[in-house]
Amino acid sequence: MNWLGRFPRHRILASRLFTLGLLLLYLCTERPLAAGRAAEAAYWTGFLLVMGCMLGRLWSLLYLSGYKTRQVVEAGPFSVTRNPLYLFSFMGAAGLALVANHLWLALALLGAFVLYYPFVVRSEEEGLKRELGAAYEDYCRRVPRFWPRWSRYQRPEAWEVRLRSYDQAWRDALWFPLAFLLLSLLRQAQAAGWLPLCGK
Repeated sequence: MNWLGRFPRHRILASRLFTLGLLLLYLCTERPLAAGRAAEAAYWTGFLLVMGCMLGRLWSLLYLSGYKTRQVVEAGPFSVTRNPLYLFSFMGAAGLALVANHLWLALALLGAFVLYYPFVVRSEEEGLKRELGAAYEDYCRRVPRFWPRWSRYQRPEAWEVRLRSYDQAWRDALWFPLAFLLLSLLRQAQAAGWLPLCGK
């Protein structure tokens, strides 16, 4: 499983292929999760989760950008979980599943996180242990890997933001609201009959 950490380009390619597969799955199948008011409630709940994901990732990147392999970051969201970016991405994936209102898409999105991301997280942590040594191992013993422990929250009085790194990283957070807009447009197009299911 270590190839995940040694070849990050493979992860990018896998993510792009997976996203394309999800789009085809959405367009070619129909299995709604909910109907009527339940579907409307799911849509707006999904919207809130996607916005929370974007804001959470931006918050996390403020602390992480420019520091990831230089020092152990244990402030802000990194004081309660070692992987806040993946936690907020999980929130965004759940939101997109609700917005899509599509059973198979929801299972594929959530299944990808359950089956794929644990290997990515472990691989990244192994790399950080090699880079940062005992300080990171001590951090791992004190801070949970995924689910946050809010009683540990620490917010520093000041934090130096590495703007050059942050400028490159914050665009990452826009993927989720853009995916939300795309799914919303596809839903509207299909409801209006402009974009019928390709399986029909």
